[in-house]
Amino acid sequence: MSTKILFILFYCALVTCYNKINIIGSFANHNWKPTSILAPNLCWDDFEVKELTKMLNKIGINVAQSLQQNRTEYFLQHCLIVADFDCGHTEDFLMKANGEGYFKSPYRWLLINSNGHNTDVLRKLDVLVDSDVVIAKRINEDEVLFEEVYKISESSNITYLNNRAMWSFKYNLKNLTASSVALKENSTSIDTNDPNISLKEKVHKIGEIEDYTKNKVLSSRRVNLKSHTLTMVNVITDSNETRKHMDDRMNLHQDSITKMSYAIVRICFEMLNATEKLMFTHTWGYRDKQGRWQGVVDHLIKKEADLGTLTIFTQERMDRVDYIAMVGSTAVRFVFREPPLAYISNIFALPFNTNVWLAILICVLGCSGFLYVTSKWEASMGMHPLQMDGSWADVLILIIGAVLQQGCTLEPRYAAGRCVTLILFVALTILYAAYSANIVVLLRAPSSSVRSLPDLLNSPLKLGASDFEYNRYFFKKLNDPIRKAIYDKKIAPKGKKPNFYSMEDGVEKIRKGLFAFHMELNPGYRLIQETYREDEKCDLVEIDYINEIDPWVPGQKRSPFKDLFKINFLKIRESGIQAAIHHRLHVPKPRCSGTVSTFSSVGITDMYPAMLATLYGMLLAPAVLLVEIAHMKLMLVRMKKAGTENAYVTPFVN
Repeated sequence: MSTKILFILFYCALVTCYNKINIIGSFANHNWKPTSILAPNLCWDDFEVKELTKMLNKIGINVAQSLQQNRTEYFLQHCLIVADFDCGHTEDFLMKANGEGYFKSPYRWLLINSNGHNTDVLRKLDVLVDSDVVIAKRINEDEVLFEEVYKISESSNITYLNNRAMWSFKYNLKNLTASSVALKENSTSIDTNDPNISLKEKVHKIGEIEDYTKNKVLSSRRVNLKSHTLTMVNVITDSNETRKHMDDRMNLHQDSITKMSYAIVRICFEMLNATEKLMFTHTWGYRDKQGRWQGVVDHLIKKEADLGTLTIFTQERMDRVDYIAMVGSTAVRFVFREPPLAYISNIFALPFNTNVWLAILICVLGCSGFLYVTSKWEASMGMHPLQMDGSWADVLILIIGAVLQQGCTLEPRYAAGRCVTLILFVALTILYAAYSANIVVLLRAPSSSVRSLPDLLNSPLKLGASDFEYNRYFFKKLNDPIRKAIYDKKIAPKGKKPNFYSMEDGVEKIRKGLFAFHMELNPGYRLIQETYREDEKCDLVEIDYINEIDPWVPGQKRSPFKDLFKINFLKIRESGIQAAIHHRLHVPKPRCSGTVSTFSSVGITDMYPAMLATLYGMLLAPAVLLVEIAHMKLMLVRMKKAGTENAYVTPFVN
């Protein structure tokens, strides 16, 4: 009798063991994705473990009996950890695994509860909305129900979802091939090593799973947070009045990026059926001198908030927070009005190209040669007091007078010389008219020579930046030669006060010209749109200094709601809601309506080369006069010695 009982018990244990093995194999493959099973706490004997390993290897699944830390995270999504409540110390194992973060995404868990053990330990575990934990609960001898379990927060109750799947040990012959059916009819078992049997048939041999899930994405099945409170921390830098106008269109130039972030996040919270809570801080998050974080990053690290205002990517932040999604676009750039061409180049040398200047020179030299020949001939025919004497000095004086539109006391007396003079003056008059017209155009023409950071560094533009913490941070952080030179020479010169201004003062300096202001584009352009005249909007130029991509919404590192946030932010973006909100809150680069003709006076800077030439001429004239006087006196002294003073002086007296 005792032997019979022992045999029955052994048979029941063997059936239970094989059912557990079949359950594990069926569950691991029911989604048909790569899986590696980890079974570090199974109390099964060597025979059972060997059978489990043999069966899983036949269907292409690896098995390991340890949890190794510091693995490459790329493979974590393939790990399925198995635990059996029939084993002793399972609760201790689960608590230890919970402390090491093994219940967070992307790990998967299968907890076998074939004998109805107490599962209160789940209340102590962090099986949050990103956890993939399934309990295999026996219904009868041949059926097992797979239940999903999770908690919305660490302090909330366990939620059981009975709609994951149902396993049953039924062998469906109609799914097999003809050869395997014949083999089944003539045998009590199927050889899973038979090459005529496919992998799917081998898996089907160990049982069937009826999947009840309508959506295969785990996070899509947990979109209802049942009014759980989610917190967003918002950055306020312009005015505390922003707290009262987060969801309206008042004072849009103040904290525009904060309002844009909140508008999208609020919709996301509503889609998740969550209760929103708002926190406010004055900075996005930087390390202080003691190495402690501040602002948004500090609140996320301490898990006081779930999401924050749009934040620029930095390597330090990426190590402490996760960037969830790009829910809005903004930029921080240098903005300036194109400087007039006269401030960059000498406009008096620009009207004609090299070939025209060469042609003018050839024309002048040719006319000089003809004038010299004709004046020589005229001097041989007779002299007049106002007639050229045939020297190069007279020809040079007349040519200079013609080029500069001036007269000359000496001139040719005969037709040949007068024809040459007429041709010279007509040609130079036409050239002078073209030159003058070109100068008038170039006086107000904008320069397109400042388009990069090196151009900005070498330009006459003064530089400044908006007085925000992110500007001070990035100007000191970026240390490549060009950016460092811009900061050291033009933003914060040594021994002088750094050029940080309020948004209003910076925009006003842009309007006056010759000033580049590093600012957030959205509020800056809104202020420009409201304060500039139409013609002052036509020549705005941007240069990117930080060279960063659009900021993203930051969240807690490995937050359980991360996938939920991502999915809903993508839905908001794809539905066009994000674009609509962006259009309502964002101001594009101002454009002037057509070509605006306005009077613009010419300043000293525009005429600097001409005034410099005049100054040189004024300084040169007395010097030339002194040379002429000295030359005259020298000649008189020489003539006295030669006794020819009267002969030399008489022509001048007459």
